[in-house]
Amino acid sequence: MPRTEILHKESNACPSELCHIRKAVAHASHQLGFSQQDSDAIVLAIDEACTNIIRYAYKDCKQGRVVLDVFSDGTQAIFRLRDNAPKSPKDCLEVKKIDLKKPGGLGVMLIQQVMDSVAFVETEASAGNTLEMKKKLPMEKQ
Repeated sequence: MPRTEILHKESNACPSELCHIRKAVAHASHQLGFSQQDSDAIVLAIDEACTNIIRYAYKDCKQGRVVLDVFSDGTQAIFRLRDNAPKSPKDCLEVKKIDLKKPGGLGVMLIQQVMDSVAFVETEASAGNTLEMKKKLPMEKQ
């Protein structure tokens, strides 16, 4: 099934850019027919994924870029985040046992709960990561 592009946004890997990304994701989520509650959850999940790219992939070095693409294939929304940081370990998407006394781990759990699938996808580029998150579209948009 062909994909329809909903959003293409390139940003600096900088925390100050997150507000612009959140607004763009909120607009795209509404365009895709998600409820306000689902849209808010999607925005939070994408924000967390972008924060992880900035903090862990780029190690807070503000030289990187984050590219967000949002597509619809008619049955699901596809959110792709690309960076040019060193390859991330595949196990970084696994939900680990959460110790509430220690920081970390909650963001990945949140992303996994909001989205129907979350995975790194292979690309031709030797550097960088592409994180793909999918969420089933509301019935009235299918």
